[in-house]
Amino acid sequence: MGKNLLAVVFLPALLFGQSTPAPAGSSVDPLSVGKKFEYRMVSAFGPTKIITVAVIAGYDQLTNTPSEWKQGAEGYGKRYASQFGTNVARQTFAFGLEAALHEDPRYFPSGEKGFGKRFKSVLKQAILTRTDSGRDRFAVGRIGSAMGAAWLANTWQPRSTDTAGNAMSTFGLTIAGDAGYNFLQEFFPIFRPKELR
Repeated sequence: MGKNLLAVVFLPALLFGQSTPAPAGSSVDPLSVGKKFEYRMVSAFGPTKIITVAVIAGYDQLTNTPSEWKQGAEGYGKRYASQFGTNVARQTFAFGLEAALHEDPRYFPSGEKGFGKRFKSVLKQAILTRTDSGRDRFAVGRIGSAMGAAWLANTWQPRSTDTAGNAMSTFGLTIAGDAGYNFLQEFFPIFRPKELR
């Protein structure tokens, strides 16, 4: 099963992704504060995110996590609301930090050839960001918002899941999700903003 999943995820990138590198984005204009707000609102309320939240809530329903919320429509509703609220908090925190610190929320394609080099860029940009002046630095907005939202979500979690370990797990999964989305943008240009295709 694991090998099949890897083949489904990585094989298309190996076969098709190699021929589609894009410029590293150094000539792309920085986003205005308004455009950063728009980017984060789409990340909070856009159709892709609504579906993603529904799938994660469905997984939590399947695993009965947290168990205090039980099963049925009401249980799923609580799980969906929790995931949705966590995401909205994350996007709100990210916007505030990115606007104040002049960070660009976008993923910039590597422009490299070869799967390994491009995959390195995917991982690197999960923790680094480009500033409005075009320099790379630690992604305070991305990392800080993921951490803040994970801890905030603990305030509405029941006892079984309002732990520090759960918050750190949520934080880790959020950053892993960012890396996964970077992967899609690096190897499949349709997932990138128009100006970076």
